[in-house]
Amino acid sequence: MNAGFGKRLYEIFVQLALIIVGVLSALGVDNYRETIQEHKLEKEYLVNLRNAVQADTVELKTEIQKTYNKINAITKMISLSNSNQSIDNDEFGNLITDVTMLIRPNFITAVYEELKYTGNFKLIRNNKLKTLIIAYYSDNAIIQQKNLADLGGNNAELIDHLAFDEMEYKVPYDQKRIYKAIQEHEELRDELLRNQKSVSSLRSGMIYTSMPRSIELLEKLQVEIDK
Repeated sequence: MNAGFGKRLYEIFVQLALIIVGVLSALGVDNYRETIQEHKLEKEYLVNLRNAVQADTVELKTEIQKTYNKINAITKMISLSNSNQSIDNDEFGNLITDVTMLIRPNFITAVYEELKYTGNFKLIRNNKLKTLIIAYYSDNAIIQQKNLADLGGNNAELIDHLAFDEMEYKVPYDQKRIYKAIQEHEELRDELLRNQKSVSSLRSGMIYTSMPRSIELLEKLQVEIDK
């Protein structure tokens, strides 16, 4: 009877062990599948981030060129007002456009926002890369806030001296009137010069800070994607 009981106990133990092994194997397979899926999703996010940063880099190059155009246009506008020299109407219209254009890089943040608010940042295993991504988008947010604060009303004085029909290109700009306004209104001259300084500062930030960080992040993302 003891032998029969021992045999039965042994069979139960074997069956229990097989069940445990089966459950652990199933869990292992599920975990493996989940890991594969997470790695696939991670790579998709990295590719989408790379594409977004590439677009940001192109945008930065465009905005940097606009800063040069704006600074040069302000210099030319002041010079023309001092000399009272008229130029071709279309050329003057382009000059006004360059002087009044806004410099506001439009960074693409959709992928970053999704990572942040869904908690999927945990999928990015490279912690150094994760820190670099967060720093990049945090810096961009600060740049945009500063731009809005510094350049939000940067053309108010000049626009006050432009006729609506002129701005709508229904009639040519009255160059003599605009030159006279610049000569006679200290607030307008100060606005143009202040605007020029603000844009110069913004340009330096984009060239020496934003662009290098964008390129660095692009390189790091590509390395991680290629692994």
